[in-house]
Formats: sequence, C-alpha cells, structure tokens
Amino acid sequence: GLFCNVCPLGWTWFQDRCYLFVGTELDWAEAEQYCISHGGNLASIHSQEEYAFIRNLIFHVAGNNRRAWVGGYDAVEEGTWQWSDGSRNDFTMWGSGEPNNLNTENCMEINVNEQDCVSDVVCDRNNAFICKRHP
Repeated sequence: GLFCNVCPLGWTWFQDRCYLFVGTELDWAEAEQYCISHGGNLASIHSQEEYAFIRNLIFHVAGNNRRAWVGGYDAVEEGTWQWSDGSRNDFTMWGSGEPNNLNTENCMEINVNEQDCVSDVVCDRNNAFICKRHP
C-alpha cells in the first residue's frame, strides 16, 4: 500500500521530521529529558524554512508567539553551539547582538518577548518547548 510518513498523535510533520510543541514550562534540561522520553530531542534548526515552520507551529498551538526552548546549547565550550540531537550546527539566525553569553547563558530559546528573535539564556529558566523526532 501507500507509504505515509505518520507522526505520533499530536505531532506535526515537516520535511521528514515530526515536531511537538509542549506548553508546560520546564527548564532546558527537563525539557530535553521530556523530548528524549518521547523519542526525540529538543528541536534543532537547520534552515530559515524550518525556523519559520517552528514559529508557525507555536503560534498555531499556543495562540501567540510563545517563547520556547529549542535544542541549542554551548555549555560544553563557550561560543561553540551544539544541538542536543547531535546534528551539525550550521545556525546563523541569532537576534541582533546574540548570542551575548550574558551571565553564562548557555541555552537557546526563540520568540523572546514574542518577537522573531533567537537568544541565549540561562538554562534554568522555565520555558515552553519544541521537540523533534523521526517519524
């Protein structure tokens, strides 16, 4: 029969991956653990299209541009950003003046002040978040 890329219930398909917006506010490590327990990781972002998709998904589910964790972190080596899913970090879409490592900000969030902005922030802040996984 016809093969379909079917995501788990509640997840949304985009370019061969499944995405889940979780409105529960957790710190970055807790959010990553939640995603892992659901078969994925906090979302890595590899293109402007993927970034736009993620922002649209948040807006659609949350009803606003809710600030949310994604999978970027530089806790291992300052200034060297990695994705928690281990994929290559080719990310270039930081907000103006970001990442600024203010007070050792080692985790990546988007939609800061509901704006089209990506920022580094302290990892123990509680945010909603986006998980990403294979179908």
